[in-house]
Amino acid sequence: MSEKLIIIGCGAAGITIASNVRKKDQAIEITIFSRDRDIAYSPCGIPFVLSGAIPSFESLVMHDLQYYKDKGIEIRINTEVTAIDLVGRSIIADGKHFEYDKLAIATGPLSLIPQVPGIDKAYPLRNLEDGKKVKKALEIAEKAVIVGAGPIGLEVATAFVNNGIATTVVERAPYILPCVLDPDMASIVQTKLERSTGVNLMLGAPLGAITDSDHEGVKSVTVGKEAIPADLVVRCTGTIPNTDLAREAGIEIGEVGGIKVDSTMKVKAIAMAVENVYAAGDCVEVVNQITNQPCLSQLGSTAVKQAKVVAENICGGSDVFDPVLHSAVYKIGDIQIGSVGVTYRDAKRAGLVPVVGRATALTKARYYPGGKKIEIKLLVFRDRLIGAQIVSEDYGVKERIDALALAIKSGMTVQQLLRVETCYTPPLAMVVDPLTLALEDVKRQTSS
Repeated sequence: MSEKLIIIGCGAAGITIASNVRKKDQAIEITIFSRDRDIAYSPCGIPFVLSGAIPSFESLVMHDLQYYKDKGIEIRINTEVTAIDLVGRSIIADGKHFEYDKLAIATGPLSLIPQVPGIDKAYPLRNLEDGKKVKKALEIAEKAVIVGAGPIGLEVATAFVNNGIATTVVERAPYILPCVLDPDMASIVQTKLERSTGVNLMLGAPLGAITDSDHEGVKSVTVGKEAIPADLVVRCTGTIPNTDLAREAGIEIGEVGGIKVDSTMKVKAIAMAVENVYAAGDCVEVVNQITNQPCLSQLGSTAVKQAKVVAENICGGSDVFDPVLHSAVYKIGDIQIGSVGVTYRDAKRAGLVPVVGRATALTKARYYPGGKKIEIKLLVFRDRLIGAQIVSEDYGVKERIDALALAIKSGMTVQQLLRVETCYTPPLAMVVDPLTLALEDVKRQTSS
């Protein structure tokens, strides 16, 4: 009889596991259980549909159910798994037991919901269905409040401004993008964002309450002692790993709240040995390469890499998932933001006090029209790069972050990085790359 693979969750990790296992094994039976209706789409694109940069939500969908059925992958939508039985090697869904030979847990994240009065009046933005509801609400909205100034919150805020809606972003942290940037780099983004979009940022201000209007909808949002008029509120307050199923099954949960896995993405059970059970995506915790400590890496790129490791090992391989560097890039309005490695705050928490190198330069030769400022911050500890943050209104942020990720992964020293050849042409770059200028700043400090 054919082996049976069950996958719980149909997000980036779950669907990637299924697709890659099918490429390697044509005989195994694959069933995915998804509590959602929509499958195989990119949630990262939702803010850009709201802005109009992407024409429709349908553009975000890669494949439909029939596509996967034709490949021998059964997807049960609107079906929530309620239990995992590790001893009996089965799961329970719709009150029925489904046996497995191999299991992959890809349950994704749960939204963080502020516990304040009226929060049920705020729109979530977790999936396509949520996005469509917000899109419809935009048609009649005049004033909006976004709760949360992370990447998604700011992407949504600029989308609303593009729709002519007066928009306020409320963030309890004292600066925007607190999980991505240090305060000094966040301040650069804030200035650019306020200048280019007119979005109102209320920072260091926790949400107080959402007040009902006299008719259906909301009237205002309370922040401190101030009431902000709003007829649309969207919460973009981040996520935590969805580990309820795993915890109830006796699977170990790590110290930062994600499912604990080894380097092959296999889970560990508390009271028994368990084989052929894997986890991937936003529900797991991994290891930070810089600090060697457990962390969360809730990025689509991380989920896909983990899923490919799981698929390889389900099919008899011996692949491993390496510690992470959190390489990330975002486009908020006309501003490009990139980061890799640790922030200064996280470095200090781990006992690493870095030297900071900075550069403010141009993305093109100074005499070539259209050049924009590029701001670079490098963190160096014991002559090794451990973090970087880049902000610009022109292209080149992603490429530099990718190059720096490779440099950190390779353990290159500052001197080795300074010897790297960089390319030049006036329409695309300065003759001395801005990264080189930031590295020279580090060298000046460490040589004195």
